[in-house]
Amino acid sequence: MPSISQAQASLGRDFDLGGSQRQGDIALNNVEAIMVQYAAEFIKKAKATINKKGKIDTGNLSDIVVGNIVQQGTKYSLTIGYDKSNPASEYYDFQNKGVKGIKINQPNSKYKFRTLSVSPKFVSAIMAWYLRHPNYIRNEDQRKGLTGLQAKRKSISKVVNRTAKIKSLAEATAKSIKKKGLKRIGFFDDNMNVFGAEFQKELATALGTDVALSIRQQFKGNGNNNNK
Repeated sequence: MPSISQAQASLGRDFDLGGSQRQGDIALNNVEAIMVQYAAEFIKKAKATINKKGKIDTGNLSDIVVGNIVQQGTKYSLTIGYDKSNPASEYYDFQNKGVKGIKINQPNSKYKFRTLSVSPKFVSAIMAWYLRHPNYIRNEDQRKGLTGLQAKRKSISKVVNRTAKIKSLAEATAKSIKKKGLKRIGFFDDNMNVFGAEFQKELATALGTDVALSIRQQFKGNGNNNNK
């Protein structure tokens, strides 16, 4: 488990210990220190899972942040999630739990695609992925010995044809995902064991009383169990 200073440093600006309610240097009490340590460890493990599954792409999924530690009497709550400006706040749980395919009823998830039709937004997202990973797009052979005008016309035609090609490829990929489903990453669910017996034992010692564990996930969207 990291030290308190290491934990705070790893969370950086993404950790808020009460916002405007606390001014100047922040002093952690024992309970807060433990929560900071374990939150940092959870985020470290979640990011490791994302990296291992090769889902780092734009980095949005790895941008997990920790919200305020809120104390109400002897009760403390800690919120872990995504900033509302992060696109991952809308899709993180689909990646975390996976989405069942229409043709293949896997993975075992509460989410399921309902139709093979693909939205422009879905296609655009996949097009953007292909543009970031051009090696996945096969290039056509280039003609040699072209005049300046021919080269210019071919360049324009190439851009138009390439855009159409990527769009067609993205549409096919989107339909394939809907048929086969979206694989589960489990970066959130599989690492919740960080907040297990040892965490609860340390909290109980710090509080001087037994604790009931309640971890809240604060994200935008994902309120519906079905995906279009």
